[in-house]
This record gives sequence, structure tokens and C-alpha cells, in this order.
Amino acid sequence: MIQYANNLSDIENALRPSPLSLAELDKFFVETEESRDPFRNRRQVLAKQLKSESPTKILLLGHPGCGKSTELAQLQKEIKPDYAFVSFSLIDEAQLSQTSIEDILVIVIEVLVRAAKRLDVQYREETLEGIYGWFSEVFKIKEDELKYGVELGVEVNTQNTWWGKMLAMGGYLKGDIRAGSQTIRKAITKENKRLSQLVYQCNLLIKEADLAFREVLKKELVLVIEDMDKISLSAADEILIQNPAPLKDLACKAIYTAPIWLLCSPRSAQLESLFRKVTLPMIKVANLDGSEYVEGRDALREILKRRMDVRSLIDGGEMGQALTLAIEKTGGVLRHLFAVLSDAASVAEEDFAKRKRKSPVILEQDIRYGLNQLKIDLVRRLGVVGLPKEYQEKKITTEDMRGRIAELADKPRKLDSDPINLLLLMSHAVIEYNGEGWHAAHPLMAEYVRESS
Repeated sequence: MIQYANNLSDIENALRPSPLSLAELDKFFVETEESRDPFRNRRQVLAKQLKSESPTKILLLGHPGCGKSTELAQLQKEIKPDYAFVSFSLIDEAQLSQTSIEDILVIVIEVLVRAAKRLDVQYREETLEGIYGWFSEVFKIKEDELKYGVELGVEVNTQNTWWGKMLAMGGYLKGDIRAGSQTIRKAITKENKRLSQLVYQCNLLIKEADLAFREVLKKELVLVIEDMDKISLSAADEILIQNPAPLKDLACKAIYTAPIWLLCSPRSAQLESLFRKVTLPMIKVANLDGSEYVEGRDALREILKRRMDVRSLIDGGEMGQALTLAIEKTGGVLRHLFAVLSDAASVAEEDFAKRKRKSPVILEQDIRYGLNQLKIDLVRRLGVVGLPKEYQEKKITTEDMRGRIAELADKPRKLDSDPINLLLLMSHAVIEYNGEGWHAAHPLMAEYVRESS
């Protein structure tokens, strides 16, 4: 739970990069739509698309850390009376470096089984029995092994109900996914066509859950899969470009967070016919001509004021040079701003403890230290590994990427999709802004190429 920071030691918790929970929204949520795109409210767009009669699938695209999960939490709060949201994060449930569609479908089943207890609804035992039987046959798991997969803090009696057996089975397989042992992918291959069977079993449970939610809660099921924007480039390409049918064919309405760089794939046009796309723009801190965008900077200051005593803890307060530097150089990436301030707070606290300064306040030099740490991290991300198969024969070098960053540092512009842009967007070296598709070099990356030229 986020706690307001009254001193330097509290800042790391107050600025943790995880999204706001439903319980934290009233205290900490700040409306940022005006600073992202003054013409369209993305939550209103999502709510309108969810009203479709068909089981629509929405890709919510954006940079990692731009606030997609928090916006989804606020959306759930705003339209909660109509829908039963079942959400999970791939960061919490899977190994991001090895995530596969098979893993995701198994997690969907496990999460829906867990949701029955949380929402106080029951699924028909005959449906659960059939799904359990299929899993038992495919994965060859004995019932006495299932106790090793239960992570609920209490013992589940697998002999009592099919719900309990499914809960134990899901916990067992999720443990396998987290451990990276790949039992699921070995059992479900293209050759044995079990992926289609897995989709079928997943849809059986989705239909059962949706029916139960409608009857008991008078609400429609909406599945939300978060942090798909943080899986590897090759995994995202395989799941959303190469083989999007399993996610598209799930028998409920769903929202999937997806990476902005996915749109740089030459085959991203096919997403139009499969998913409804909504892009959440980055908070803008500068205009296309390089001038300050006051609304965006004010929004970031307001977010910080909700979480910490800015006036007392940062030299010059909310309008001082120290905070202005942090906002300007992190380019509207909220996660980066949080990281810089957390590092700066640690330095300031240590210096104060060593009596190198008279008061426990973040100075501009501390901000500069945090910015340098972030710049080092961003530079390390530049690389040419992990490209999808269609790009592997293209000769892309670090110098190619540095050259593109230098171009965008001098003049932000709209860009065509190509492998260089894909890698730069993925590494946060380039940022897409303003709902108009124009791109700019991350301020720290622009600083880096100028320093090294």
C-alpha cells in the first residue's frame, strides 16, 4: 500500500512503479488525459468499445510505465456496476522471458477458478470435472502431486470438489510456468494439435464463469491481461502477430495491454481485423517545436504532490530547478521520473546521515545523479538481439540506432515502421507522444548521443 512520503526514507515506497490498486485510486489518482491527448479520453473510448454486443478484444497499446494499468483500474472503478473484471499480470503469474500463448491460456483458467471464491460464485461441477479430466490426461499429473502447486496459504482438499481439484491443478501448472520447466509446451505442440483443444477448454470455463457472473452478480465478464507490453519482443511477436487467434477467439470481452512497438511490425496491419486498438499516449512535457508543454509538466507535479511532500523534500519545491530538471529529462515517462527521484532521495539521505549537508532535502546535484543512473540503464538497453524472424537478416548496428536517435534529438517527427524504430521504442530510447504518432528521442538518450559525438 502506498504511503505518503513526509521524509526521504519514505520516497521509495511512495514512488514505487507498480500501478495503483482500486483501493488507492481515491487518494492518489490524478487525471492525465488532457496532458496526453486533449481531444480524446481513452477510458471513455474503452468503455464505449466494451458496450459492443460481440466479445470484443481490445489491445491497449503504450510504452511500459506510461500508466496503462492505472488507467484500467480507474476504468474498472468508473464502470464497475456493469462488468465483473477478472484481471491478472504476467509479471506476477509467468516468466516474462519465456511467456507463450499456452502459458497464458493455462493462467486464464487458473485465475478464473480463483475468481469464483473471490466473487462468491459457483461453477457447475460437471463443467469443472470435464476440464479437469482433459488436463489430467494431457499433462499426466497424479492427484497426490497437486499439493505442491497450491499457493493459497491454506490446504485445498482435492478429494472434496472438482473446484478444489481444478484449483490445485491450476496452482501446480502455474508453478511449472514460473519455474520455466516448459512441461506445458512439451505437452502441447503444433504436431499434436492440442493448442486448439486448450483454447476449447479455456472457453468452456470462460462461458461457465460468464454465465455464473450474469446470474449471481448481474454483471458481464471482462478479462484483463496486463503487462503483455513487458514480455520479450519475440514472445509478443509470436503471440500477437504470428498466432493471434487464441486470444482473439476467447469467448468473452477482453482487454490486453500491448507494447507500442508492436505497431512497427510490417504485419501489424492484420491486427486491425482481429482487435480494436487503443493507444494510451505518453504524458507530453514538450511540444513538437521543443517548447515546454505546461499541462503535462503540471500533471506530473500533481502526481508527485499526491505522493510526497514536494515542498519540504525537494530544493525549490514543485517549481524549483531540481524538480524541473527531473521532469524535463525523463520526458514524461512516469516510471523514469519515479526512479530518478528515488535514487536522488537515497543520495540525499546518505549525505545528510554523514553530515555532509545541513538538511535532508533533494538537491539538483542529487537529481543529476539519478538521471545519470537512468541514462546508463537506457544506454545498456541498446542492442540488436531479440528481433523477430522477419528482421533477423537485416543488418542493424548500434551505430544505426545512435544515428536515428541523433536525428530525432534534433527534430522530432512522425516515423515509418522499420526495425530500427521497433528496437528504439522497445528500449525506451525513442518515445511516441500526443496521440498523433510523432516520435522524439528520450531526453537522456539525446543527451547521450550529443556527449558521445
